[in-house]
Amino acid sequence: MPSPIRTLLLLAAATISLGQNTTLTTTTSSTSSSVTATSSISCATGLHLIVARGSTEPKGLGRIGVVAGNVTQEIPGSTVSAVDYPATFDAYFASVNMGVAAMNAMIAAYITACPSSKIALLGYSQGGQVAMDVVCGTSETLFTVTPDLSDAFRSNIIAVVTFGDPSHMVNQTWDEGTSNHNGIFQRANTSACEPYSPVIKGWCDKGDIYCDAGNVTGVHGTYFANYTDDATNWIVSKWNASTNSSGSPTGTAAPPTATNVAGVLQPASFGFVALLAVAGAAFGTLL
Repeated sequence: MPSPIRTLLLLAAATISLGQNTTLTTTTSSTSSSVTATSSISCATGLHLIVARGSTEPKGLGRIGVVAGNVTQEIPGSTVSAVDYPATFDAYFASVNMGVAAMNAMIAAYITACPSSKIALLGYSQGGQVAMDVVCGTSETLFTVTPDLSDAFRSNIIAVVTFGDPSHMVNQTWDEGTSNHNGIFQRANTSACEPYSPVIKGWCDKGDIYCDAGNVTGVHGTYFANYTDDATNWIVSKWNASTNSSGSPTGTAAPPTATNVAGVLQPASFGFVALLAVAGAAFGTLL
């Protein structure tokens, strides 16, 4: 039986989400049109990371941007893009749906422009649910159903990393951390994740209110101190494996001196990104 906290969260989010869906959908239209234009995309010579922030974090990379920044230090020529979506706790269901649509559009646009490039997906909290919904399809109760990610992208997606994903499910091959309970938004279809399971790692710890349906509020913000290095090293290992097996990705190289090309952050800008990530740590995230 669902806990009272989970039931209240579901009902409150559903009510607010339905009431605000029209306004949020209008925002999605303009976002989608901007990310699907491939003419402005510069192909990374390293790894391209697409990052979804957690609920209520300021627009941009959010706290998990620290992992992305570390990866760019280890893999020269890497670039980072933030998913442009509301990441709101109010209207949570609609926000997740918009994040899924935006991330899917970003993946499709980037691979169309850079067909041999490699991509990593990162997400914290609500952003983790977005990333997993993109890969596995959306099958959680009361959320809008979406399809799983096309097998055509399997050679491009080399890593999917989540911290504190509310749709976390126990006993999966990609589970990391100490959790032994499902998240508050349980994923009904984990088999849809299987084609990408070798490239997924999801960290969730015991007591986390959202990914473990626990009752320890502070756990949800501890992943960055505990697992940033683990996540970074794993992504780098997947990159190394992908380049050893298929050779270096080819495509139009991103200009080496550019710090921001078409909204894609280049390695030279990561002093600024690190500051944003540290600033983001000062903001508490609800989900």
